[in-house]
Amino acid sequence: MKHLSVNKLATACASALLTGGMLLHISPAIAATAAGTQIKNLATVTYEDTNGNKYSAQSNEAIITVKQVYSAEIGSDTTKLAAAGQVVYVQSTLTNTGNGEDKYTLAAIDDNTLTGDNINASSIKVYLDSNGNGLADAGEKELSATDVVSLLAGQSASIVMAVAVPNTATAGDKLGAKLTATPTSGTVTDISPSKGADAADGTNQTLITVSNDAILNFTKSAVIDSVNNQITYTLSVTNTGNQTAADVKFFDAFPTGTTFVTGSASASGLLVANNDALPVSTTLNETDTAVAVDVNRDGDKTDTALTGIYALDKALAPGQTASITFKVSYDPATFNNDSIPGSAGDVIKNTAVVTGDTDGNPATPPQESPSNSTQTTLPQAFKVSANDTGENTADAINDGKDDNAANDVQLVQSAPAGSVVLFNVDVTNTGTGRDTFELSMAGSTFPAGTVFTYWNADGTVQLVDTNSKGGVDTGMLEAGTSTTIMVKAQLPASATTGGTATFTATSANDPSATPQKDTTVLQLEAVTAPGVDVYENNPAKKGSSVNEDTLGAAPYNVNKTGQNPGDRVALTGVVGGKVEIPFYIDNGSGSSDSFQLTAGSSLVAGTVGALPAGWSVLFYKGDGAGHATGSPITSTALLPAMSNGHEYVAVVSIPTDPAYALADYVADNNGDGTKDTMLANADTDGDQPIFIQIKSANSNASDIMLDAIDVTPLAQVTLTPPGSNQIQPGGSVDYTNSLDNTGNTTETVELTATNSKSGESWNNTVKVPVDTDGDNKPDVFKTLAELAPGDVIIGIDPNGNPARIEVTDTDGDNNPEVTLEPGEKFDLSATTFAPSDAAPGTTDILTISATNVKPSSPSTTVDNASTVILGQVRLEKSVAYDAACDGTPDGAAGQEFAANLTAQVAPKECAIWQIKVENQGDADALNVIVRDKVPAFSTFVAGSMKYCIDLGCSPAAVTDGVDADAGKFVDPDITFYAGSTPNPATDKGGKLLPGQQATVRFSTKVN
Repeated sequence: MKHLSVNKLATACASALLTGGMLLHISPAIAATAAGTQIKNLATVTYEDTNGNKYSAQSNEAIITVKQVYSAEIGSDTTKLAAAGQVVYVQSTLTNTGNGEDKYTLAAIDDNTLTGDNINASSIKVYLDSNGNGLADAGEKELSATDVVSLLAGQSASIVMAVAVPNTATAGDKLGAKLTATPTSGTVTDISPSKGADAADGTNQTLITVSNDAILNFTKSAVIDSVNNQITYTLSVTNTGNQTAADVKFFDAFPTGTTFVTGSASASGLLVANNDALPVSTTLNETDTAVAVDVNRDGDKTDTALTGIYALDKALAPGQTASITFKVSYDPATFNNDSIPGSAGDVIKNTAVVTGDTDGNPATPPQESPSNSTQTTLPQAFKVSANDTGENTADAINDGKDDNAANDVQLVQSAPAGSVVLFNVDVTNTGTGRDTFELSMAGSTFPAGTVFTYWNADGTVQLVDTNSKGGVDTGMLEAGTSTTIMVKAQLPASATTGGTATFTATSANDPSATPQKDTTVLQLEAVTAPGVDVYENNPAKKGSSVNEDTLGAAPYNVNKTGQNPGDRVALTGVVGGKVEIPFYIDNGSGSSDSFQLTAGSSLVAGTVGALPAGWSVLFYKGDGAGHATGSPITSTALLPAMSNGHEYVAVVSIPTDPAYALADYVADNNGDGTKDTMLANADTDGDQPIFIQIKSANSNASDIMLDAIDVTPLAQVTLTPPGSNQIQPGGSVDYTNSLDNTGNTTETVELTATNSKSGESWNNTVKVPVDTDGDNKPDVFKTLAELAPGDVIIGIDPNGNPARIEVTDTDGDNNPEVTLEPGEKFDLSATTFAPSDAAPGTTDILTISATNVKPSSPSTTVDNASTVILGQVRLEKSVAYDAACDGTPDGAAGQEFAANLTAQVAPKECAIWQIKVENQGDADALNVIVRDKVPAFSTFVAGSMKYCIDLGCSPAAVTDGVDADAGKFVDPDITFYAGSTPNPATDKGGKLLPGQQATVRFSTKVN
């Protein structure tokens, strides 16, 4: 069996769309929930004990799966007239109206059941109508009875049945033909009135009557002239019958948005001498008895002022053809009949109609024959404009704006050597459809080594190749829209003169040998020399040398003789604190300049690297005394030429998380692959380097200085969170705790666990995740007693990556010791066991301790409190199938409900959700309230809430409203007040006695 997936016909579909036809239609959204979707739901109960202590519990999760609904439709039955020997084409549309993919086979046969049928066809064939014109065109697929057509939910396909009438047929003979669509599952509904002649689904029937009268075979074609923006329509009618047709009238309304081309109408086969009327542009009134047809095919005959063509053939003999031709014009710049700007790709649809007296009987109305519908796709005109912005600001600021008039020259007056020169260019799509424009530069007289790059208007995002044509482009522009391109010209540091270059925007979609393009000139008039110095705020160094406080060679350090003659040692900071670093800037260039301020923790190949995680630096203007003032800045003010001693302050924020504020910082700060310890003061721990870089906003002129911060040690470990839960006599309860080094120093602790009621037979286990095979994943969980030196616990580091934490026992006391780096942590899974004779209200404290091996460093503990209770409410959630949505669960008695329903629920069918609430303790549960929500892909069924109390009870209806009974629905929340004597008005639940059970139900319909 051949399988014709609709998706595999994409090429044919694209071709059909280009010619105005259609293979498929896909609905923009499928209303029904997709087959296979899982709908899940769980409930929550809250309750109290007699002392007012509040408790809550969740149910298990109940699940239903959406069933596939197999549904389709085909339409519709038709009647046709034909001459003997003629092939009649009958079109039907098959649509998948289900919620999942389905497959169909199609077959056509003679239908002898139709009233009057007395002959069989010479042949009947079925075609997949790829262009939707209702004909079997050359190249379109003939479908055999075994070929399979696949349609996704919401898709449609056009099917054509070609019925050959025998040459031997005589007038009055009737020939029945039937097209049958058979789905893999489900039913194909016949949308014909009353399901058609056979009152059956899955079929379309056609009754063809053989006639000796005139038969008007009417066709229409459209040819576009994209050069002159015109469409030529040809309407041809052929009398394929045996009698002369009288008063054959042509009607065709001009498509909306088009205009008749004066003098373009002509005719073939029409003669004024024969009392024919040559085609003429006129106003057509459908209500006029001389017209009386639906000219524009909009489903009515009430339009009174349609502009169109009219012609008349007074007598059309058998075998003769009459045709008319006319032209309409359109304006590609303004035409638009869809949601996409521009006329390119717009489809102009048009259907004409002829009427005529085919039987010579004045008492019968004229035969009305519509043509096929022509669909003309408008081509795209390609055009582009590239222009200078013409702000004429004359401000001499290198900001991308034009410094003179709009003259196709984007001018910048001056820029420093080594700087990035900014030019803004406006690119406009002046064509009629979407286009992308390739960007290029030519004819440059800029200094050798100048590099041009292309950016968005703000200069923040560099443009890329969006269409895989190998060059930078604008990205897609709708017709009539503009974009501003910022061209950045990176000058070499050795530049001394300006220059010009020609910017070109070229259509990427224009298929011609010489695609449309446009140009504008970028011009830089002059280049100035830069110069800058940054150094510590020592007044004696102002302007005294070209470069104070040089970094020298790596490895970098501060106050290093011969490399960094800076005077100050590392500055001191604390976790979560701030440190001020004052510095001076000298602008030694010949022009005013502004400098961008950045800071980092490394310097590699002249580039300052990022600060460590959690560290940040803000820059401020200095107050003259080394302190920050005003608001944060990212660059300096415009500093005058040849000026010095401009004070600024870097305010360094040390992370509040000690894991990122290490007391002993060790890292590669120069890119050589070796970790460096910066010893910038008298102690022995590593200090945090702070590189401060200034860079000209108008050139590459820059300088870098170095300072360091010594973070004060903060030793700190924590065990969290403390747990609190209820436990029954003889039961157990689980807790999860986490051991975390929350300080900025490395710490080693010893782990132990004890029960406060261990003398009363309370006990515990505390387990940790251990990796035994070296893959950084835990594969066993060992108790503290089972841990041995060399075991590796798997935790996580501050970045969320696995941390390998080795177990030791340096004091030989058989209690495990672990060493945690700052920010490392791991989980401990603790379980408390109560003895069977534990008295209600008894509380045991399981204390887990992490004792620091250094007496001067901090230790930590966590307490998990377990209280014996007798009351305990549990929920059990299940769901049942209710196909009829009548509130009665389907399925075998006693087996209707399940946590994971095996029966699938189709859209528009229902699910009944059931929750059993049981007090499994031996104390009363008070204020019992069950809460739930309407699950996704579902709608609450009004009036479906039911409730009962006691084992084996049958739930009875309760109202949805906020009233005195046990149920309440406030979309999407569902609430039941369970137990005896509830008070819903005050949002209070009732009492459940030990062993007592309540059952609640509600229904939802699958969307």
